[in-house]
Amino acid sequence: MRPASARPRTPGLSRAQWSTLSTRWALMALVVVGAAVYANALHGPHLLDDRRAIVENASIRQLSPLSAVLHPPRQMPVTGRPLVNLSFAVNYASGELAVQGYHAWNIGVHVLAALALFGWLRLTFARMATSDALGLTPESAVWMALVCALVWVVHPLNSESVNYLTQRTESMMGLFYLTSLYAAARAAGAPQATERGANGRRGRAPAVRAGRWEVAAVASACASVACKETALTLPVMVVLWDRSFVFSSMGEAWAARRRLYLAIAASWLLFAWFARELPFFVPGGFEEPVARWTYFLNQGPMILHYLGLVVWPAGLIFDYGVPNPVTLSDVWLAILVVAALGLVTMGALWRRPMLGFWGAWFFVTLAPASSVIPIPTEVGAERRMYLPLIAVVVLAALAARFGLRRSVAPSWQRRVAWVLSAAVVLALGVRTLARNRDYADGLRIWQTVLDRRPHARAHEHLAMFLRDAGRIDESMAHLGMAAPQSPNALHALASARLERGDRSGALADYREFVTRHPRNRNIIEARETFGGVLLEEGDTAGAIEQFKAIVAQNPTYARGRVRLAGALARAGDAAGARAEYVEALRIQPQNLLALVNLGLLEAAAGQTDQAVATLQRALQVQPAELTARRRLASILLDRREFAALEAQARALIQYAPSDSDAHNLLGIALASQQQHGPAKDAFAEAVQLDPSNIQARQNLERLK
Repeated sequence: MRPASARPRTPGLSRAQWSTLSTRWALMALVVVGAAVYANALHGPHLLDDRRAIVENASIRQLSPLSAVLHPPRQMPVTGRPLVNLSFAVNYASGELAVQGYHAWNIGVHVLAALALFGWLRLTFARMATSDALGLTPESAVWMALVCALVWVVHPLNSESVNYLTQRTESMMGLFYLTSLYAAARAAGAPQATERGANGRRGRAPAVRAGRWEVAAVASACASVACKETALTLPVMVVLWDRSFVFSSMGEAWAARRRLYLAIAASWLLFAWFARELPFFVPGGFEEPVARWTYFLNQGPMILHYLGLVVWPAGLIFDYGVPNPVTLSDVWLAILVVAALGLVTMGALWRRPMLGFWGAWFFVTLAPASSVIPIPTEVGAERRMYLPLIAVVVLAALAARFGLRRSVAPSWQRRVAWVLSAAVVLALGVRTLARNRDYADGLRIWQTVLDRRPHARAHEHLAMFLRDAGRIDESMAHLGMAAPQSPNALHALASARLERGDRSGALADYREFVTRHPRNRNIIEARETFGGVLLEEGDTAGAIEQFKAIVAQNPTYARGRVRLAGALARAGDAAGARAEYVEALRIQPQNLLALVNLGLLEAAAGQTDQAVATLQRALQVQPAELTARRRLASILLDRREFAALEAQARALIQYAPSDSDAHNLLGIALASQQQHGPAKDAFAEAVQLDPSNIQARQNLERLK
């Protein structure tokens, strides 16, 4: 006789009808609960990588050409992740930088991922129902899948992937990852086709509509890889799922589904194309690299910390900072515990694959960011648990079900199970709502980091929000605390000192920055500002040194060459300045400052023909450039080309009607062409505009 928990509660419905109805209700519940728990997560500010991935990302400013959107610049959080960059472009097209649209997208992706998870778990639990030892039934598979998906969608550990806009890389990858698994499971056929036969072995699933589902699985796998490199583990998990729930051996699985395995594994080729620009695989990808061994040692305590947060998600941390310089003696116990869990997983895969699969899921999906690839910028991140969390939730649900069957009467099992499930979902949902409030305020989220795990980057980013709030002194204090460890904080502190008028302090900070951090991504900006201040302070040689360093690092940076040329000209090196202006114009022919200054240099050197040609080019770029017009008018006056002088004087008056000298020049040009009446009016206007213009007054008296 079936236990009470397995009986449909609606009389008159067949098993198939009950399954369909319950599935629909489950999907609706996931959508409603998922949306409700993140209803207060629509207004959080841009955080950390959001500035580079969204605010400063020029590739998302338009949707065409599509190739530019799918190929974001290097050294960005979306580099090598084209689908995520495309999603940002869609958000920008609909609302530019307004955060609500970006947050709504993240919430929608998370809810869709929960739906995909539910579908895959429903199929998985249905296959687990073929094993009497686990105590599952086909009817209970739907409810087990719903409970696990609900716990996962509301768990606070996932709040970072939803609230931190850039980390849709994680959630979008997870959505397509789970969709691929669901499609692969559907392609395997119904679980009834794989129940143990008389010989105790499970047979091959029928290929009913398998082709379509296999295509969907492969397409989703490729989409997952186009969101984040963690998706490289997907082929492994598809094979392990087949071995654990469908086939009796790896050989049998390979014989039946090798076409699918190879097609999904082909997504690795797609990743190889994207990986050309990922910072993990290019020379100098990270400014401050970390030793692989040091990073690995840090991961033991981090993994145990993640597991603790699954059970008790209190004290969540948005940014864990960089890896600590630890040794094996510092973390041996954590490493030993994690290794023991790994050995238990391997044993379970061998003896009880339906349970061992979940341990394998945890370690395999966590491995890319928590062991295999050293990430010097962050020792840990709660978003890394986006997929691994599923395994812990499923194992906890199975353990709870086993405990209920052993300790509660069958007639009460359903009631107790639903009360416990509802209590867990409610408690986790309340904590997630509270965590969303932290993310809604930049000051608040960074203060929680400083309260729970203080480090330089937290001081640096809290300082940014304090600055935006007008609390400048507090901002500079936090920058000062961060500067010894954070290059960006040192650069920001130098800029802040300069804005406050502390030029000596700014010069000291800039000098330290360019000396200690020559590979920082802000180095050119820092050298340019530093050189400009040195030039203003009279240290021309120091300014030239900084500008030469800019040109050496980026020879095609036209503005750097213009700044160098200006410093050389001030130092009296006219030939060197001219050479730099000419090179800047070769790089950027329309560079207005280079054209004007080169024209002035040529005029000062007596090369009037070249000066006239250069200044005229400058005026073609910007007709309202008054310095170029005045110098050109002066040359024309010296050369007694009065008709051309008249044209330049009239153009000057057009762009600067109150310029007394321009009216005086017009009067000279007109008088020299025997147009005495209009010349008299021009001189009179010049005197009226500026009574102290002695030359105009004398010209007027002379004409009278």
